[in-house]
Amino acid sequence: MFMELVSQKKPPYWNLVADVGGTNARFGLAPQTGRNFNAIEDIQVLRCADYKNIQSVVNAYLERLPLTKRKEIQEACVAVAGPTEGDRVEVTNLSWVFSKSVVAEQTGLSRFAVINDFSALALACPQLRSEDKILIGDVREDGGVMDSLGRLAVIGPGTGLGVCGVLATGKSYLALPCEGGHATISPVTDEECSLYNFLKSDFPHVSAEHFLSGRGIENIYRGLGALRGIPPTFTQAEEIGAAALNRTCEQARDAVIMFCNLLGTFVGDVVLTLGARNGVYLGGGILPMLKPLLLESDFENRVRSKGVMSSYVANTPIELVVHPFPALIGASFFLSQKY
Repeated sequence: MFMELVSQKKPPYWNLVADVGGTNARFGLAPQTGRNFNAIEDIQVLRCADYKNIQSVVNAYLERLPLTKRKEIQEACVAVAGPTEGDRVEVTNLSWVFSKSVVAEQTGLSRFAVINDFSALALACPQLRSEDKILIGDVREDGGVMDSLGRLAVIGPGTGLGVCGVLATGKSYLALPCEGGHATISPVTDEECSLYNFLKSDFPHVSAEHFLSGRGIENIYRGLGALRGIPPTFTQAEEIGAAALNRTCEQARDAVIMFCNLLGTFVGDVVLTLGARNGVYLGGGILPMLKPLLLESDFENRVRSKGVMSSYVANTPIELVVHPFPALIGASFFLSQKY
């Protein structure tokens, strides 16, 4: 009898979870049962430039898995940069366009969900362990009553600038995706205003993403050089960030500090707009590397300097996400909710 029961035991079914950004596609497998959304296995990172479309990169990941595990995958949730309403999806900062229904048919899975990448990050943030996030600055005690609706904001500079709201709904969370990264930037200092005017010659609409992203760091550095009459030494955001951290280039350091300051203003604006007084999570691939300069900059003061509304944002906690694959956690959580 015992042997018969063992033979009828169901296999450990898996969900495929993925985070497809402008540069990399991150994949993993999440257990279909249980509430430990951090338990992601078989994580792999593939370069999007090496694949022609979403189908090919999904297939490349599946082919790297053992056949037995591949057969146990039942559902999938893929987070992508850009809007995901409707069947047709265009991935921002990539040339990939695909149909959800076509990919679902090709994969043969019972469910193929596609959500915004910052919706996935937003859903992950409340699930993060304490070691996966770092409190930035002080939480002041003179800011009044916190929001009773449990509203949060998630903001992350990377290849682009992602923004998402989060609303607590009983024991679950609802992501409020948006395209806030394409809102117009708000310069504060005279030099920031001069840089804004400089970029207007290149872009008819100067958005927050033109400053607060990897490309944004490059724009700031290039613009400061033009305004100061200094030829650029670097062209890539990684080079500029490294020179700023190592203090080998004053202009690179000034560019990163301005990036952090402008981010502070933008974060404060998002808190005011969403009413996200319960907290802000900073995600994306850039900020963990630039943490020393983020702390050195005027970031926190810029978040909380909102004139007559300064008290409104005074005690909003700000946490830096340092988990390497948070969107995979969010994708796993999304599938568990059966939206």
